[in-house]
Amino acid sequence: MKAFNIFLVLSLATISFAQEIGIAKTSVENLPEGYGEVFTQFLSQNLESSEAVQKGKDYLFTIYPSISWEGKAYNICFKTYKVNSLYSSQCITVNYAEDIYDRLKTLSNSEFFRLKNLKQQQVSVKVKLDKPVNYDKVKITSLRGDSLTRYVSVVKNGKSDLDLGNASLNLNIVVLPEEGAEKLFKSLLENKKVESLVLE
Repeated sequence: MKAFNIFLVLSLATISFAQEIGIAKTSVENLPEGYGEVFTQFLSQNLESSEAVQKGKDYLFTIYPSISWEGKAYNICFKTYKVNSLYSSQCITVNYAEDIYDRLKTLSNSEFFRLKNLKQQQVSVKVKLDKPVNYDKVKITSLRGDSLTRYVSVVKNGKSDLDLGNASLNLNIVVLPEEGAEKLFKSLLENKKVESLVLE
């Protein structure tokens, strides 16, 4: 009986250790710096059995994410270490931030990368532009040039789900400053799709 109890304790300890995945700080290149914190937080909240890396704590798996904007696309990579050895390296490429969640789901068949199912939602976002819009549809980007959305309908008056604050207009492209871009990036990661842009 004593031997069984010892086995049970060891088994539970192993299971507990195996379920812990540490998410390291996301490195960012050619994008608003705040995307890194947003992405790290998203992974730690939506990747099963994970948390942001805690100093002094050991994890069975530690994931080091990176996200960059190159060649008109987001390049997202994950280097995963099992204890202290490189275990795997995976990358995805998407042209629009609104597609990142769907592409991350394609990695969810691995033993440690299991993303929670987030129901897709259609949302309207509001901005205050520096000039009038002469187009029925616009694309939304950040100041760094990354494409957050495809072209979305412009609505003069209406209800919005997310206020992105001030923005500038360049022909049919709405350019968000860093704070607004971070807000929208977070929303898009959560599988929310922008249906329309409401003008303030």
